[in-house]
Amino acid sequence: MPVIVGLKDLYYAVQTKDDSTGVAYSAPIKIAGLINAKISPSSESLTVYADDGPSEQINQLGTIGLELETKDLPLDVQAALLGHSIVGGVLIKKDTDIPPYVAIGYRSSKSNGKYRYMWLLKGKFDLPGQEDKTKEDKPSVQTPKIAGTFMKRDYDGQWQRVTDEDLSSYVPATGANWFTSVEQILDTTPPTVTIVPANNATTVAVGSSVVWTFNEPILASTVNKGNFLVQKADGSAQVAGTLVLDATLRIVTFTPSTNLTAATQYMAIATQGVQDVSGNALASPSVTKFTTV
Repeated sequence: MPVIVGLKDLYYAVQTKDDSTGVAYSAPIKIAGLINAKISPSSESLTVYADDGPSEQINQLGTIGLELETKDLPLDVQAALLGHSIVGGVLIKKDTDIPPYVAIGYRSSKSNGKYRYMWLLKGKFDLPGQEDKTKEDKPSVQTPKIAGTFMKRDYDGQWQRVTDEDLSSYVPATGANWFTSVEQILDTTPPTVTIVPANNATTVAVGSSVVWTFNEPILASTVNKGNFLVQKADGSAQVAGTLVLDATLRIVTFTPSTNLTAATQYMAIATQGVQDVSGNALASPSVTKFTTV
């Protein structure tokens, strides 16, 4: 089983809305040089006793602590996270400053080369301390730390999102867009496909290939002989050949190993095992019949 071996790509996004009608964030901004991150959820529990013994346990989420250590905490980041202002190139801190609610995201590398992605969805940071030290004979560095308190969102009760690249249901587009926005617009529409030769074509050359063209990129892992097949229309024989997915991930080409039989009807099938990069399957199997000359 893989273990976490690294940490990188720290982002924050200011929460601009969180109520019964919806939730929104500004575009995520990267904070370079993440060193450590520690998430500490708290919970309260109550055990109900009945019939002279424990009968029920009730758990309730409390606050979630977050501690971050970075190579540096630039002044513009401090202003954004803590509600300070920058005037004339100078960071101004006032007793009336109010930190905004923010989301914090990062990813952790795993020993198998995959990544775990994480967002904490709502929290505020506390004023950080500062420790500086004079130079000595032996080099040393002072790296800033900042702590915050996070909680569930009012809109939907969510407080964290996590995904692993090696999760069986992982969708590559999710990881690719993880830091593009906190609230990803998920694609839930099944892909569509057109086929050449066209359905009921009657003058197809025996040396022809079969080409499926999708309206969007599909998962390369679903391009296999179990999901794309060409066979005689009567089901008597499946045609041997090779499948190739093009660089756009939209076009699948089947090339028969030998010429098809003349004056014979064939079926080209794409099953519901075919999925787009968001994990949506074909709404129904695609079946095309054609006849060779």
